[in-house]
Amino acid sequence: MRAYTDVDGDSAAHYNQLMISLCQRANLPKDLISAYQYAGYLYQLKGDYYQCIRFCFKALPLAEKLQDYTRMAASCGGLAHAYYKLKDYKRAHDRCQQGIRVLNEHPAAYDAYVHATILNTLGATYREQGNLKQALTTNTMMYTLAKKENKPWYEAQGLNAIGQLYNDMGDLVNAWIYYRKALPLCRAQGVDLECNVLMNMAQLYLKQQNWKQALVYANMARKKALRVKNSSIVAEADETLYKTYRQAGKTTKALQAYERFVLLRDSILKEKNQHRIETLQAEYDNVRKTSELQKQQVELLSQRVNNQQLKQTRNDLFATVAVILIIAGLLLWNNRRLQAKKDEIDQQRGLLEKAREELASSNKNLEIRVAERTAELLNANQSLIQKNEEIKQALFKGQTIERKRVALELHDNLSSLLSAVNMSIQSLNPNNLSEPEQSLYRSVKQLIQNAYAEVRNISHNILPAELDRDGLAPTLTAFLDKLNQSLSTQFTLALTGLTERLPVEIEFNIYSIVLELINNAIKHAKATAVRIELVRNNNGVDITVTDNGIGMGQQTGKRGVGLQNIQARLDSLGGTFGVLLPNELGTRICINIPIETVSTNGNAQTA
Repeated sequence: MRAYTDVDGDSAAHYNQLMISLCQRANLPKDLISAYQYAGYLYQLKGDYYQCIRFCFKALPLAEKLQDYTRMAASCGGLAHAYYKLKDYKRAHDRCQQGIRVLNEHPAAYDAYVHATILNTLGATYREQGNLKQALTTNTMMYTLAKKENKPWYEAQGLNAIGQLYNDMGDLVNAWIYYRKALPLCRAQGVDLECNVLMNMAQLYLKQQNWKQALVYANMARKKALRVKNSSIVAEADETLYKTYRQAGKTTKALQAYERFVLLRDSILKEKNQHRIETLQAEYDNVRKTSELQKQQVELLSQRVNNQQLKQTRNDLFATVAVILIIAGLLLWNNRRLQAKKDEIDQQRGLLEKAREELASSNKNLEIRVAERTAELLNANQSLIQKNEEIKQALFKGQTIERKRVALELHDNLSSLLSAVNMSIQSLNPNNLSEPEQSLYRSVKQLIQNAYAEVRNISHNILPAELDRDGLAPTLTAFLDKLNQSLSTQFTLALTGLTERLPVEIEFNIYSIVLELINNAIKHAKATAVRIELVRNNNGVDITVTDNGIGMGQQTGKRGVGLQNIQARLDSLGGTFGVLLPNELGTRICINIPIETVSTNGNAQTA
């Protein structure tokens, strides 16, 4: 079988079929796997990839049954190559991955030759799909493996494939380097592979418009292909010579090369058609011979039967009555046994029907119980959601009451105390004081006024009455108008989609966050312009604060107390916080706060 492979494919297939038959008769499963795989290889050489797939699929389940992981991987590789040739790249890729996975999961069955074969097919599959980077990685793995495991053919093929990929990517320098590396290895591995590399180099020089070198390598490839009678490479070389001579302006030689190319191309087509006709004729002759042989075997068997019948007729005449009696007795006994068997089957059928009815009843009861339990869980879940909302509302209500109490305490007590102190200070006559004492008097008076103003601001910011009464948008607008009148920093407010009131808790937290960011911009950023944007959308509320201050430098990862307070509020609301630093001065802070609404079925949803 192996000796005829490169000489006569039909003879190789004949001995392969003998090997399959022998392995089946002698129950040699491992050898049968090898025979099936070699049958697939022979059909692959013929270009009949559907038959190749059929025999690989015969080998694969046997290898799986025997846990012969090496042959499993080899069968996957054969299937992948056949699918690749049929341009079914998805199946080719999947089979390559399956074969590699089998080898990786079973190190004891690892075979470097099988692995290199699969990588070669996988790299070609990636290249045909246009995934050049993945193909380059795969072929590099094949080259490294082949070099490590001393597989010179795949080492040369790996270098050639890498050069082709660089050529496809337009990197002609690297393509030429890898072709040059592959050439000496190819010369030791076979003329066909060497011719492929020579043709690749000729086409590379043709692309670079180096007509002289293109002619040299194309002629070398043609001479070697003629020596081994590889007509396809000869035709490719003549086509390349035609293109090169034409570009170089040598029309006569270009015409000669083109005539050789057309003649050889037609000859190859004719040869392929003739080979196909011969294959079909051989298949027909094989079927016809098989039919004639079967017919002869039937006739011979019929003759033998007739002879045996003649011999038996003489002997059976004396035993006919005895045989009839024995048969009658056997039929009677068999009839009684069948009747008993029938009664037993009927009894078992009745028990089976009863068990089926009981099982149906149990399933129905189980479905009812599951439905009831599901309804209970849904009710409990809705109750839990409602309780959580009540707790949340009660907590915020308590916080609001406490803020009002603190604000009143500050306003009524501390503000009154500071007013009394201020009045007491004003009762003093500064004219009776010395110059240092007058300076101290003015300083103390200013500090008391500043403290009084700060207490008023704190009391107002803890829970502004305008926020509770008018809502977020009017309160922020009025607050920023006051700041624009009293400070040199100019504030701009842009509101989108805030036509309706938000939940009270959300409005208070947004108000507090905006105040904290304004305070940072005034005290730390030293900004002269601050823009505040509030957008109500399907994801909740987006807050963007942009200033033209000095920025945060490299301290974006170290947040101060103000930013930590903002982060704490956002954590409780499920919001997000981000800081953007433009290339120039300034800082942009982006915040998103989701807003939960209640759907018609009572479940909380995020708006």
